[in-house]
Amino acid sequence: MTFWSVASVLTLAFIFWLNAVMTAAPYIVYLSGLKKPSERKNSVVALFLLLASLLYFFLKVGSFAAEGLAGMADSTYMQFIWAGPVGVFIQLQIAVAIAWIVYSVVKLARIKWVLYLVAIGLMGWSFLSIGHGSDAVWWGKLALLTHLLVAWVWFGSLNSLRKLATSVPLAKAKAIMERFGVHMSAAVPILLIAGLVMYRSATGRWMPELPLTSYDTVLLAKFVFVALILLVAALHKLKFVPQLNDNAAAKRLKNSITAEMVLAATIFILASALSSAFSPS
Repeated sequence: MTFWSVASVLTLAFIFWLNAVMTAAPYIVYLSGLKKPSERKNSVVALFLLLASLLYFFLKVGSFAAEGLAGMADSTYMQFIWAGPVGVFIQLQIAVAIAWIVYSVVKLARIKWVLYLVAIGLMGWSFLSIGHGSDAVWWGKLALLTHLLVAWVWFGSLNSLRKLATSVPLAKAKAIMERFGVHMSAAVPILLIAGLVMYRSATGRWMPELPLTSYDTVLLAKFVFVALILLVAALHKLKFVPQLNDNAAAKRLKNSITAEMVLAATIFILASALSSAFSPS
C-alpha cells in the first residue's frame, strides 16, 4: 500500500469512529440515566468530522494526481473526485457534521430526534456510496447498514463506558455495565449474521476459498480481531462486571475497556481498508 492508501484508510477509520460516537450518544444517555452530552463535546465531534472529511477528500485527490503533496491541490482531480462516489461520501459526511452541530444546540427534544435520525440516515447513505456497498444488491445494502449500526452503537459506547466505570458509584456502574451486556448479547449475533451476508453479497460466496485474495486476507485478519474483542466482551460480562464491587475492580474494568477500544479501532482500520483499498474481485 502507498502512503496515500495508508493515510486514506486511517482517515476513513477515524470517520468511522466519529460516526460511531455520534450514533451511540443518545444510547449512552438512555443507558446511564445521566445528563445529556455537552453541546461543546458534540460540536467538537462535528468539527473533527468536518476536518477529517476534507482531509480524506484531499488525500484522494493527492492519490490520483500522484505528484506528491502538491498534487492534493490539483484542480482537475479535485473536480473529478468531487463529482464521483468519494465526493458524494464527503458531501454527505459534511452534511452529517452540519446536522450534528445543529443537534448540539437545539433544545426541543422532538427536533433533536429528527436531526439525529437525519444524521444517521446520511451516515448510512454515505457508506453506501463507496466500496462494494455502492453496487451491492438491496439485501447486501441492508446487511451493510445493519452491520454499521450495531458496530457504531457498540464501539461508539466504549469510551463513555470506560469513563463511567470509575466516575459513578459502583452500584450504578455495575447496573449500567450489566444493561449494556444484555443489549449487546442480543445485538452481536445480528452484527455477525449481517457481516456474513455482506461477504456473500460482495463475493458471491459464503466462505473464503483458496487461494486467498488480498481482500480475503484482510477480511480474515478482521475476523481475528472480532474474535478477540468478543472474547474481551465475554470477559467483561462473565467476570469483571460481576466483580465490580470495589475501586480496584472498577480500575481493572476501565483498563480492560481501554483494551477493547484498541481492538475496536483496529477493526475500524481493517474495515476501512476493505471499503477503500481492496476489491472483493
